[in-house]
Amino acid sequence: MIRAALIGAAVAALAAGAALAQPAPPPGSTVSAPVSNTANPPKLLHVFADAKGETHLETITVSPKAGVLPLTGLQAITYQPNKVNWHNAPSAQFAINLTGYLQVELSDGTKHKIGPGDLVFMEDTTGKGHVTSLLTPVTALFIHPGPGFDIHKWAAGEK
Repeated sequence: MIRAALIGAAVAALAAGAALAQPAPPPGSTVSAPVSNTANPPKLLHVFADAKGETHLETITVSPKAGVLPLTGLQAITYQPNKVNWHNAPSAQFAINLTGYLQVELSDGTKHKIGPGDLVFMEDTTGKGHVTSLLTPVTALFIHPGPGFDIHKWAAGEK
């Protein structure tokens, strides 16, 4: 009786392990929960000023270990096409274009086009700043992280 129960438990454990080891379902199939695409992790653009005040852009890959963002505010704003000359971000903030296209020009000479779905963390609150050229009407979300937020630690999945 005990032997039969142990064999049954072993078979159940093997079946559960085999179920966990199954490959990801093919694209377009139905699953009970989203499957993370670890082959193509999210990326974000980071606009920042260096110690000399020059503004730069870097691409940061977001680790699957990155936790929930500590947020303090959210704004949704719609803009008409225009050009905003040299300015700084009013505070460290994420910007996500929901619609439309813009181009950002940095003091180091870099120009980058930003479109729908692009995630940008603007942290050039000091220094020479950037120029924003709104190429089309743009609707954007501005998301404000909590005090002391470190984009590199968060993106790496560090506490």
